[in-house]
Amino acid sequence: MSFFLQSHSFIFVLNNENETNTIVTMYILKFRKDLLLMSSLLFALSLLFSCKKDSPEPTQGSSSTLVESILTFKHKVDGQPIDFDTVKYTNFFGNTFSVETLRYFISNVMLINSLGETINIQDVIYVDAREEEHSQFKLITTIPNGNYTAMRFTFGLDSVMNQTGLFNNFPEAAMEWPMMMGGGYHYMKLEGRCEIEDSYNHFNFHTGPLNKNKNYFNVEIPMNLDVANGSFDVALVMEIQNWFQNPNTFDLTTISQGMMGDQVKQQLVKENGNDVFSIE
Repeated sequence: MSFFLQSHSFIFVLNNENETNTIVTMYILKFRKDLLLMSSLLFALSLLFSCKKDSPEPTQGSSSTLVESILTFKHKVDGQPIDFDTVKYTNFFGNTFSVETLRYFISNVMLINSLGETINIQDVIYVDAREEEHSQFKLITTIPNGNYTAMRFTFGLDSVMNQTGLFNNFPEAAMEWPMMMGGGYHYMKLEGRCEIEDSYNHFNFHTGPLNKNKNYFNVEIPMNLDVANGSFDVALVMEIQNWFQNPNTFDLTTISQGMMGDQVKQQLVKENGNDVFSIE
């Protein structure tokens, strides 16, 4: 008996019953092998898609999600917001004074968590107390959730960062420190008027890297901040009076001509900076 059996484009001519049985058996075995391979492939694909489906979506505060944090700078005299351009304040020495200008840099801003780990927040921040745009900052970042016990930063710019040409645009570029005094940028410009013998003279309380001296200083402020969604809202407060006292008492009448070229006074300011800032 002869008949044809077609499989995968191959045609077999079967001449007897034994040959027929052998060919059919081979065909069935190959079909089962192909079916098993296809089943294994489908099972693997189902596992793959199942894993993707079960994976949680990124949540706010995770390392893959950027959120908005707020860092606000507040400036006070005797614990109250500055009333600019008004000669109404009296410092520890007895000078009656006003505040007209307050601009400064802080840098290397970081938070410290309860494990002692540091989280970098911002390299440089330029602050102008009279401009809301430069007093409140929205930082697009994400920090790990947890408890934070301190904020640390440099008042001014450190010697590595503070190089002429760092800033090319206004207003930061307007903080440039004279090349003849070492170059770089002011740390702070605090200006106003003070009463001298029934008249009012300007004072310029300017700090910076006079002749490359390291007049910047580091600040670390205790805090208790719980972060639950990768963001924070913190206010950093400057008390102006503390620049003029503790441990060194400042007589503003002695700087009516400025203090940029006086390293002794630059050092006094550096020493007074230990308690100028607080967290609110």
